[in-house]
Amino acid sequence: MWVRSAFWVGRPKQGEDDAFVQGVNNIIVPGLKTLPGVLDAEAFWPRRLEDSPPDVCCQIIVRFESVSDIDRMLASPERAAMRERVLAVTQHFEGALSHIDYEVGQA
Repeated sequence: MWVRSAFWVGRPKQGEDDAFVQGVNNIIVPGLKTLPGVLDAEAFWPRRLEDSPPDVCCQIIVRFESVSDIDRMLASPERAAMRERVLAVTQHFEGALSHIDYEVGQA
């Protein structure tokens, strides 16, 4: 199993919290679930912080069976089409969006 994690580090623009949260929950996550190779996708919203973590506003986890499924999703026309919807949501956010791909359960 593989996981691709998107980290939204920063915060929604002033007065745009609801638009950002709704965009992630109702546009990005459901859209990710339709992309080729994706098993599931979820948004995580930090509520309790410990030991001074980075300023992560939201983390999106996307699950895949294999790394080749991540590559297939990244190269797909469906993902390219979805980028416009993601960019629309980022208009409500001040900060950085970055990704990490993890192999799960291997050493």
